[in-house]
Order: sequence, then C-alpha cells, then structure tokens
Amino acid sequence: MRTDVENRSGGVDLRAHPRTPTKRKAYLVDGRKAWKCSLIDIADGGARIALGDIELPAEGAFLVDSIAKRVHLTRVVWRSEREAGLQFIESEALTGPAGGKDGAVSIATRFAWKLNAA
Repeated sequence: MRTDVENRSGGVDLRAHPRTPTKRKAYLVDGRKAWKCSLIDIADGGARIALGDIELPAEGAFLVDSIAKRVHLTRVVWRSEREAGLQFIESEALTGPAGGKDGAVSIATRFAWKLNAA
C-alpha cells in the first residue's frame, strides 16, 4: 500500500507507509559499537534519524528502539549531512529493557544471531 500525499515541497510523497513525527532517543548498533541517536519520524517500513556525530555504516545497522520495544535490521536508503533515512529489513519485538548502549549491543547481537540461524 502506498500513500500519495503532498509533501512539504509541494510534490507528491510516494512513501509506502505514513510517517509519525517523534523526538525520542534510540540506539544505532554496528557490531560492537552503539550510538545514541534521535528519531525524527518513524513508520512501519523505516525511520529518519538525526546523525549528530554518528559514523553511519554504509551497509546499515541495527536500530534498537526501547520506547517502542522493537529492534530493526536496517539499510541506509538516503543520507544528508544531518539526517539519514533507514529502511527496516527485519524487525522483532523486545521482551525486556534495552539497558543503554551495552544493552542495545547485546540486543542487536542476539537478533543478528537469530537472523543468521534462520
């Protein structure tokens, strides 16, 4: 299902899922490194994040969203100097607290093992 709505620049927005603006924190995890990031908006299929001082991996990373209780394997679909768009490849519900950066790394590692085992 695609939503065709007018975007801020007056053109048609062809996103597959409507976006929900947010200002919550999440963790972006690549291997054993985690960065706290700000979610700008989120949808069923992806999210837009503020980059800050994040060294965003070219292939993507795991996004651990402890507020929504979800972990996502992501792919970077666009990036600018200040923001990036992430597409969700696989997602799973979290069953416990994220536990900061170390907890986010642990969650992402377990999710990666589960995806590799499938």
